Amino acid sequence: MISGPPSEQVGSNLPGSRFPKKQPPTAGDSAPRPGKPPGFASKVISLAWPASVEQLIGNSIVFADILFLARLGSDAIAGVGICATLIFAFVAIFNAVAIAATTVVAQAKGAGAPGLLEKGAAQSILLAVALGVVSGSAGVLLARPTMQLMGAVGAVEDYGVAYMRPVLLASPLYAFALTGGGILRGTGDTRTPMVFTLISNALKIVLSGLLVFGKAGFPCMGVKGAALATVVCYGVNAALLGTKLSRGFGPVRLRLRAFLPDPGLLKRIMRLALPVGGELMIMRAGFIFYMRMVSALGTIALAANQIAMRLESISLSIAFGFTAAATTLVGQAVGRRNLADAARNVVATARLSLISMCSMTVVLILVRHWAVDMFAPEAAVRGPAIVCLVIAAFELIPLGFIFTFAGALRGAGDTRSPMIVAIVGTFIFRLPLVYLLGVRSGLGLPGIWYGTILDWIGRSIVIYLIYRTGAWKARAFIAQPCPPGVEALESEATCRE
Repeated sequence: MISGPPSEQVGSNLPGSRFPKKQPPTAGDSAPRPGKPPGFASKVISLAWPASVEQLIGNSIVFADILFLARLGSDAIAGVGICATLIFAFVAIFNAVAIAATTVVAQAKGAGAPGLLEKGAAQSILLAVALGVVSGSAGVLLARPTMQLMGAVGAVEDYGVAYMRPVLLASPLYAFALTGGGILRGTGDTRTPMVFTLISNALKIVLSGLLVFGKAGFPCMGVKGAALATVVCYGVNAALLGTKLSRGFGPVRLRLRAFLPDPGLLKRIMRLALPVGGELMIMRAGFIFYMRMVSALGTIALAANQIAMRLESISLSIAFGFTAAATTLVGQAVGRRNLADAARNVVATARLSLISMCSMTVVLILVRHWAVDMFAPEAAVRGPAIVCLVIAAFELIPLGFIFTFAGALRGAGDTRSPMIVAIVGTFIFRLPLVYLLGVRSGLGLPGIWYGTILDWIGRSIVIYLIYRTGAWKARAFIAQPCPPGVEALESEATCRE
């Protein structure tokens, strides 16, 4: 639970009371009425599918670049693949702020507090853009040293640096776009971010094709062209989201006065975001070590690994949709102080996620040869890529569980537990298993992937056990916490003196 007074009294419309009355459900509420379980599945799906499609489209940025750059050879694939890993490490904090924004906005909407919703959204954007300037500047300066740290040499290193620097310069735009999308998802609007992502990424793919190969009168820029197209994509998406937020979303619209720094609210957003940022940084650090082990196996292994990872990321877009649904539904239920609804939403989301990820496992195995061949890999790359893709297919099931329960915990305001799972998974499961199976055993790249699937299975068990303890309920009321000494009732929108 976040302590301290809220920046705006949620119950200010109620004379003499700090807390809102139980709000009647409205057409825009994503969470269902208690006692009507059949509606849960449809609400989960209506939130999940646009978020899944948005993530799928978003993944097309690196996917399309690798697909185009594959025509330039394995060095280009490997360089951009390593670069993408490093970029995700530098921008992890943006994702953390976006997730915190979703939680604050969802709970503010559930609590019926439009003033807090507007200020929470504005302060989240303010924080994200400031971090974008700092992180982007650091990334540009450290581009070459970090590529070298990953073991990249020669042409692989040069390709990675050429891609990384322009993309990281656009970090403030990316931070704005991520946070804006998180705000809209918190209100239950997952379709608008999907549409904006579709528009900006469609432009990105077209520009990449023109600039990488020098078509239609455009200069032939290779890897730098792909990076420039990515920067344009970020700018277009940020402009579209900024227009939407200023014109109105949910019950409010962003006004300039909402961006005046509010130390109390910024502190609460940071307290939500920091564990998420820590979680993402730990995972990225573990992934960097993972990639370092892969790079030690040579360029062929790097290229095969990148192909399998890109294909797996497409399938994981579905899991992201259920994460977004769980965060929004649980957050809004918690804002209404209805933990019974929150728990039912988690169960419904987890069941649908399991069904979906099992289906995707089957699909990925069936299309493995065709999917790998899309990248036109060299003969030596094709075989290892197919083997890794089959292993990746079975990873989807535990990953679906992890994504769903992590999203539910974050929606409730418990961002620490997913961080604990990341620590356990990275240092207890992933790094030791990947080293033992991939390096010491001599299994090579397949052994590294065997280690990752065991890691995800372990994490899925840990996060489920954490959720089952019910400890997240004690930290649930972020939008408007009960004061010290006041007990929050589990199934009622009130506090008990």
